[in-house]
Amino acid sequence: MTGQRPTGPGLTAPRLVTDRLVLEPLSTGHATEMVDVLADASLYAFTGGDPPTIEELTRRYEFQAVGHSPDGAQDWLNWVLRRTDTGAAVGYVQATVGAGGEGDGDADLAPGSPAVVADLAWVIAPTHQRNGFAAEASGAVRDWLVEAGVPHHVAFIHPDNVASTAVARSLGMRATDAVVDGETRWERTARG
Repeated sequence: MTGQRPTGPGLTAPRLVTDRLVLEPLSTGHATEMVDVLADASLYAFTGGDPPTIEELTRRYEFQAVGHSPDGAQDWLNWVLRRTDTGAAVGYVQATVGAGGEGDGDADLAPGSPAVVADLAWVIAPTHQRNGFAAEASGAVRDWLVEAGVPHHVAFIHPDNVASTAVARSLGMRATDAVVDGETRWERTARG
């Protein structure tokens, strides 16, 4: 195996359903609707950047919808979240699954750490925040990942992002001392 790059477990994002949401696997066609969902500049207060244009979001979704990194080291699992009562898209959840769990392909976990990690992230449009949608959708993804054989999960959250730290806690994650690019690493391992 010397010289071979690690590969992701080969997961594909399935359609998931919760009490109030349908989690649709990402497709390029979602860009038209999601450009409005992601248009509020306040969404980028902790992560930086600007709202994407339709062209930028279409290119991003074309790249992400492939479902894996070009080298196969990571599985890219992305879901658009849709309310079951209104059909409105409210945000997204993503899981990057591979070695290391930092979304950059680096296997930099301490000795004895799991070989495969899911790096979770979530975004909810401001008009739909404070309804528990991020926790509900991320919890469904967490449970599916555990069933798929990926019990170790991480998230990188700016320490001032109170809403996302609450979501991480609801997922059973705990903050660690690790800080990457100003974000605290949160983690959890499901016990089986």
